[in-house]
Amino acid sequence: MHKILCLILLVLWLGAALANPMPEFRLPNEQGQNVTLEELLGRGPILIDFWADYCQPCKLAMPALNELALKYDSLTVVLVSIDAPKMQTKAKTYLKSKDFRFVTLFDADKILAKKLNVVNPPHTFILDNSGEIVYTHLGYEPGTEAEYERQIRLLLGLDETPPVDEEIVPQEKSPCAD
Repeated sequence: MHKILCLILLVLWLGAALANPMPEFRLPNEQGQNVTLEELLGRGPILIDFWADYCQPCKLAMPALNELALKYDSLTVVLVSIDAPKMQTKAKTYLKSKDFRFVTLFDADKILAKKLNVVNPPHTFILDNSGEIVYTHLGYEPGTEAEYERQIRLLLGLDETPPVDEEIVPQEKSPCAD
């Protein structure tokens, strides 16, 4: 009985240690209607990109992100503007001048950005179908979208080779270790 309980605790502990869920959010879109993470989940992978109107790398990334959105029907691309309220009109005008296939949200108070330690845009997160963050990247330069696509293809089951994780995460002692 002790071994079964220990095994259950170990599985729960590992699940909690490896899980990196996107925090719940409720942010307004361009029309002022609130959108939640829950509403975005379930269709497929989600790419969330934090941007600002003053950020040239952000604007440089947008056509590449749009290409991904067009290429993968089950991918939801969400752009989250962290522009101050007085700059949101400029950001909305910029987006309207393009024909991007994005969900556009506004985090003027940077509530979600702070939860995710987003300081400088662009900052990109890729989530699996359940809302777990599986990949994050800070910055953008041409070619970065190739890694985004690789991550998306893995989530869609189109590629079989998982990425090599270069980050070494220190392991904590298991709750069942003697």
